Amino acid sequence: MIAHSLTELANYPPLHTERMRLAPLTLAQMQMQLDDYPGLERSLGARVTGNRLEKAMRKNVARGMDYMRQEPDNAIWNTYWAAILEEDSTFVGGIGFKGPANADGEVELGYGFDEPYRKRGLATEAVKAMTQWAFQEPAVASVTAETNYTNIPSARVLQKNGFRLYAATDHFLYWRKSRQGIHPTEEEQRKGDGNFTLYDLAVVVEAIDGHCTCDMQVGDRFFLRNSSSLSLPPGGHFCVYALQAVLPLLPAKQRLNHPADWMETDSRAVYPDPACKLLMRVDRTNERLLRHDDVSPIRWESL
Repeated sequence: MIAHSLTELANYPPLHTERMRLAPLTLAQMQMQLDDYPGLERSLGARVTGNRLEKAMRKNVARGMDYMRQEPDNAIWNTYWAAILEEDSTFVGGIGFKGPANADGEVELGYGFDEPYRKRGLATEAVKAMTQWAFQEPAVASVTAETNYTNIPSARVLQKNGFRLYAATDHFLYWRKSRQGIHPTEEEQRKGDGNFTLYDLAVVVEAIDGHCTCDMQVGDRFFLRNSSSLSLPPGGHFCVYALQAVLPLLPAKQRLNHPADWMETDSRAVYPDPACKLLMRVDRTNERLLRHDDVSPIRWESL
């Protein structure tokens, strides 16, 4: 187990990406995030910017500090890692895990970058470095993360790093990258055991930029699960004309295609009324193992 006490964090070597240095924060530096941000920047060898910790992050930092005190030997798994841009020594964001590996070998990753430094590939670099670092620990079988349905840039960061959707709720998508993929090898596919995998899907209204007369709202969604079952959230509705526009795409999105296939890179469909300008997004939410004989009247062994 990669374990480092609170006193050792000050000397823990940073990770380096193409453009950044990722340095784990000591308990004192975590406290500086709350009450002495310029001091934190100076302690990291970064220039003083006048920035402050976002209000929404204060509870997260305080919670991380509590875990660092409770589990001092696992401090490296509970602290934040400061992302420092090498070109101008600027503290631009942070990344870290939410504790050591659980009983299933999972560690959860979280990250965030300041507004001026988003959409530059920095988060992608940081997630790659931290995921590789975590897999140096034999106890870590997979790295997980969660994103809000509407946080498309964060989802793209995970996709670029090989994370796959495995679950979803009404508000969040859950991602995982494992040491070994769950897809069968070519040899296993040739042997054939009558089992195969399909993705469950969520179709979400991502934007409405026109005059929509079908009473749809951003965030409305429906789900395709268990190969062929459509469902709505309790009390939800979905316009049949929007449904017909996206329905032909769903069988292909249920299946893993060649990485260069446009069905792997494209995930949006538009409502057919040009005045509505409604945009829908298709998300893969879970990979489900199915048996041929459960979904087809033709017996597998007869083929």
